[in-house]
Amino acid sequence: MMTTKSRAAFVLIVLILAVPPLLRPCSSLVFFNKGFPIFATNYDNSFEPGQLFINRRGLRKTGWEAGTTGQIASWTSRYGSVTIACAGYQLAWGGMNEAGLCFSTMSLSATRVPPSDERPHLAGAFWWQYILDTCATIEDLRTAAEKVRISDTEDHYLVCDRTGACAVVECLEGRMIIRTGPDLPVRALANATYGESLAFWRSKPDGPVDSYSSVHRFYRLASGLSKFTERGAEKAVEYAFGLLAGVAAKNTRWSFVCDTGNRVFYLRSSRNQRLRRIDLSKVDFACGGGGGVMLDAHAPLSGDITGAFQPYSHDEVLAQLVKALAHFRPGLPKEVVNQALGLFESFSCDPSIRSCPVS
Repeated sequence: MMTTKSRAAFVLIVLILAVPPLLRPCSSLVFFNKGFPIFATNYDNSFEPGQLFINRRGLRKTGWEAGTTGQIASWTSRYGSVTIACAGYQLAWGGMNEAGLCFSTMSLSATRVPPSDERPHLAGAFWWQYILDTCATIEDLRTAAEKVRISDTEDHYLVCDRTGACAVVECLEGRMIIRTGPDLPVRALANATYGESLAFWRSKPDGPVDSYSSVHRFYRLASGLSKFTERGAEKAVEYAFGLLAGVAAKNTRWSFVCDTGNRVFYLRSSRNQRLRRIDLSKVDFACGGGGGVMLDAHAPLSGDITGAFQPYSHDEVLAQLVKALAHFRPGLPKEVVNQALGLFESFSCDPSIRSCPVS
């Protein structure tokens, strides 16, 4: 059980890591190949380190922020997932679960989260781990959002499921907006609101292109998406990485592509440009088989790295967390960070959840 003091410290830590104050001009996109979404994204930041996690199915989890009724979020993860994080364990920046639901994070200065209400609260990065844990579809996400309020974020998100449904999730003027279907004519996102980006795209601007402007990145992605023609899986993934390269920056730290049809997660990073892949069909997500596993996002590997993950290491995760805090908000004592990390590490296994109920 966390004390009031340690809970407050934990809220502060996750707030800091979910909302670092530095510019993060990331870009994301989705197109369809042979009936399934190909999801792709760039992470741009001055902070380079990252960690990959294989998150187990069947973990009993809790939040720490109560709603107005005093209720704290609690759930058991129904789906395993592969995530990438700049901060650490359970703080997902992006990823894909075994049902094929995938998402990524982009900063948005216009973000204003819904005010506190009766729903329990979860900070943005952990809210998305909750979504990957419990949702297979965009409709599942809508239901989950009605039950648990997102808090402590300055981001918006692109998300897509294996059926082909996609959404942009934004918190504007204190209201969560989930834009889907005909309201999402271009399946891309950068760092302006989707409405602003769409208006710029529809204006068909003339003149030189600002390579790093949010709306111009969106415009270039829209152009690239419109030119895609169906092809083999490897060529489709290659096309996605090509679109990402067209909107990359000097501080692009990693790019990942999710082939949702085959449930394969592909990665390139600033310290390792070789293509790596994680085949989710080969992963044993059952928590009864042991704790979570992890891998440096820049590990000097290539090809299929599904079997290269190592057992979860408290020391490595703590070191990453301390490094991230030292970069984004220096001065927080290591012992406080260590205490807060204990909440995530206290999650226990429900071995009765043995398999993923997806086709």
